Amino acid sequence: MTVEAYSPDKAEQTAEKIAELAKLSPIQYDQCRKAEAEKLNVRINTLDAEVACLRDGTKEDSSTDIVEELEPWNEPVNGNDVLNEVARSLEKHVTLPAGACSAVTLWLVGTYCMDAWRLWPKLLITSPEKRCGKSTLLEAMEAVSYRAFLTASITASALFRCIEAWKPTLLIDEADTFAKDNDELNGIVNAGHTKRTATVVRTEKVGDGFEPRRYKVWCPQVIAGIKRQRDTLHDRSIHIQMCRKMPGESVERMPLDYYENNLVLRRKILRWALDNLDELKGATPEVPNYGNDRAQDNWTPLFVVAGIAGGLWPEKVKAAYKSLTDVGDDTAGIGPMILSDIKTIFDEKGCAQIFSDVLVAALTSMEERPWCEWRHGRPLTKNSLARLLRPFGVTSGTVRVGAMTAKGYKRTGLEDAWNRYLAPITTFQSVTTSQLSQGAGLSQLSKRHTVEAVTFQKTLKASQGAVCDGVTFQNPGYGKDMPGADYPPGLFDAAAAACGGLKLTASEFISELELADYPEIISDPVLAKVTAKSMSARK
Repeated sequence: MTVEAYSPDKAEQTAEKIAELAKLSPIQYDQCRKAEAEKLNVRINTLDAEVACLRDGTKEDSSTDIVEELEPWNEPVNGNDVLNEVARSLEKHVTLPAGACSAVTLWLVGTYCMDAWRLWPKLLITSPEKRCGKSTLLEAMEAVSYRAFLTASITASALFRCIEAWKPTLLIDEADTFAKDNDELNGIVNAGHTKRTATVVRTEKVGDGFEPRRYKVWCPQVIAGIKRQRDTLHDRSIHIQMCRKMPGESVERMPLDYYENNLVLRRKILRWALDNLDELKGATPEVPNYGNDRAQDNWTPLFVVAGIAGGLWPEKVKAAYKSLTDVGDDTAGIGPMILSDIKTIFDEKGCAQIFSDVLVAALTSMEERPWCEWRHGRPLTKNSLARLLRPFGVTSGTVRVGAMTAKGYKRTGLEDAWNRYLAPITTFQSVTTSQLSQGAGLSQLSKRHTVEAVTFQKTLKASQGAVCDGVTFQNPGYGKDMPGADYPPGLFDAAAAACGGLKLTASEFISELELADYPEIISDPVLAKVTAKSMSARK
């Protein structure tokens, strides 16, 4: 193909021809594209791209049609009044959990002030089942948020392109059907948490080659779906857990023109945001020392909006923060969860080191934890435990407990990981667990050992006469000349059960436990059996 000189006249003729081709139907264009590319002295791919661009520009859905170009209200507005109006609108049509209405209201107003924020949290809306009001809440939010774009499905490539092109408030519904297992999509969503990191790079075809192009992914995002999303998304979000209405609860149905009816409200919010943008940028609110560092960062912009709006909103945002911040977020991931559970075991046993097999037995005996069915219904193993702890710099080693040595873990080897990943969290509710009365519940093995209450409630046994959730040791009624007569009631029986089928007698087991300074093991049948097997193997 001969390359001709490219004059202004030639450029104009080419543009006119491409405009004509863009008006053709897809079939008509396909029939002539090769011949027209030769006439224009361009590659077919180049012609296809130019025609596609021109067609996109002539579609009815231009960018101004996809997201609203809003004019601010024509006079100053009171921030407190605007926030109250948003809250009333939400409560009128949606049943929300405690604190959620205030949080959603502040989040919606914050979408008009994105230039003021260093980071902006996602709003994650989940429910345990369908028909809990998620989609209704999204529709209500669409009518109040800035440049709203609501969708029930989106691909990774469409996500960063629509953010770059439209700069919307993106409301994504039905996320449980496509988002959780999509690594690329989750990576883009996570990147948009902070303004400076809200960038992804993709290569685009230019001529005969490819060139990198940067896409900005900084925009407010609401993500709604059934059940839990990825931990990384929860960590970057303010989480609203929806539930079905009670039989006595009722809200008004949303009218068909709800979006149009809120136009004045959207204009008022925009006016308030523009008038207060400088103050929003410079604000440094005091966020309560509650939750982890990420939770405090996520809520900081909402505290800014509440503080500048005034009225009762500074108090409302504090109440919402306490209600909606999950103090268990630090253990949401498997790694932090197992660190937390190991710390619980060390603290309850009061030990400085622990054998690996004893630790695994303690973990797998914990209720409402995944360790007893860790992989395909099988319990956690010592190797699995080691793999989970290795990323945190925690490794097993030879430890000595009394007269015995074996592979295990030391408290000193875990403390760095505990301090880094299990930061102290202030809670606003206390949980009272079943308690043992002083001196009751667990018998002493010897005068130099006092057994503390052990809270493995699943398998805890109590001595005769002590009450602990209705479970007691049985007194076998040994006489002075019978085995076990020298031990407290129930102790020898528990030791004998642990040693059943092993080359280890109950007396030897108890003696070794005393030497090992592990008297509390006898109170837990699972731990006792594992420890007895370990002793028998070394005998």
